[in-house]
Amino acid sequence: MSVEASIATQSRTVLTAKPTAIFKRVSLLVLMALGAWLVSAAAGQRQALLLLLGYALGAVLLYTTFSFSNGWRRMVSERRSLWLRAQMVMLVVGSAIILPVLADGSLWGTSVSAYIRPLGASLIVGAFIFGVGMQLVGSCASGFLYNSGGGQIKMLLALVMFAIGALLATAHYGWWMTQVNFMPIDWSSLVGVWGAILINATIATGFYLLFSWIEKRRYGRIEPLWRRQSNGLGRSLLYGALTLAVLNVITLGVAGRPWSVANAFPLWGAKGSAWLGFDLDLDFWDYWTQAAAERALSGGLLDDTSSVMNIGIVLGALAVALMTTRFNLRWRISVSETTATVVGGLMLGYGATIGFGCNVGAFFGGVVSGSLHGWVWFVAAFSGTSLVVLLKNAKTAAD
Repeated sequence: MSVEASIATQSRTVLTAKPTAIFKRVSLLVLMALGAWLVSAAAGQRQALLLLLGYALGAVLLYTTFSFSNGWRRMVSERRSLWLRAQMVMLVVGSAIILPVLADGSLWGTSVSAYIRPLGASLIVGAFIFGVGMQLVGSCASGFLYNSGGGQIKMLLALVMFAIGALLATAHYGWWMTQVNFMPIDWSSLVGVWGAILINATIATGFYLLFSWIEKRRYGRIEPLWRRQSNGLGRSLLYGALTLAVLNVITLGVAGRPWSVANAFPLWGAKGSAWLGFDLDLDFWDYWTQAAAERALSGGLLDDTSSVMNIGIVLGALAVALMTTRFNLRWRISVSETTATVVGGLMLGYGATIGFGCNVGAFFGGVVSGSLHGWVWFVAAFSGTSLVVLLKNAKTAAD
C-alpha cells in the first residue's frame, strides 16, 4: 500500500471513529439526564439534584483516581504521601468554606447541620475495624462505588458484604452506645468558627508536613500534588481534592448536611433482608429507633439522600469509564481474594456503622464539621490499615 493510500485509510478511520465516540458520549449523557428525570418524578426535584451530585462525585473520583485506601497503603508500604497530602488539602479547603456556612445555619435557603459525634469505644473500635477491612478488600466505601462503575465486579460482592455487616452492626448498636463514650468536642462551639478553621488547618498542615518528611527522607524529594496522574485520566490529585471539597459544599446546600456514603448501607441491608423474606423485627433494634433511621426505613430507597447519591456515584463513574479507556470488566476473582473481600466487606460495614461513618462521612464530614471525632477516626482507621499492610509485607518477605 502506498503512503498516500495509508494516510487516506487512517483519515477515514479517524473520521469514522470521532462521530462514533461523540454519539456514545451524547447517548450516555441523555441516559443520565433521563435517570435524573425519573428520580425527580418518583421522589422530587431535590433527590434528582442529589443524583446529579452523585454523578459528579463518581466522575471526579474515577477521573482523578482519588483514593483513600490506596493512598494509605502506599504511605505505610512505600512511604509515598501523595494521596494523603491531597486529602489534607481537601480538608483545609472544605473546612474553610463549610464551617462558616454551618455557623450561619443555612445555605441557599436550606437549613444545614454538622456531623458532631461523641468520642469513645465505638468510634475508635469501629474506625480501627474499618481500616483493617479497607486493606483486606483494597478499597473504601466511596472506592467500592466508583470502582464498581469502572467494571470491577469484585466490588459488587464487597458492596453486598458491606450492607450485611452494617445491618449486623445495627443489632449491636445500642450496646456499643452504652460503652465508654465522652461528650463530643465541637471546635466552633469552643473557640468560634475562625478558631475551628485554624485548628483544622494546623492539624492538617502538621500531618501534611509529617507525611512529606517521611517521603522526602526515603526518596530525597516528594511527588508534587499538581502533577498529572499516569494511572488517572490526565488530572492531578490537587484537582481532585479541590473539586471534592467544592462538591461537598454543594451537597451541604442541597442535602442539608455534608456528604456521606456509609449511612446508606444499613438501610440497604435492612431493605435487602426484607426483600428476601427475613423478619428481623427491626423496630426493636436501638439503631432503628433513631428518628432519621426510622424515617429512612419507612420510605423508599430513592427518598434516602445517601442511597440516591451512592447510586449516582456508580453511574457517574460508569459513564466516565465508558467514555474513556478506563472501563475494564473484571469477572475473575480467586478464592483467596473472595475470602478477603467477604471478610473485609463485613468489617467495613460493621466498623462504619458503630464508628459513625466511613472515610467520607466520619473523616471528611467530621473534620469539616469542626468535630474532633473526625481526626480521632482518621488516626484509629489509619492504625488498622497500617497493621494489615505491615503484616502483609512481613508475610511477603517471609515467603
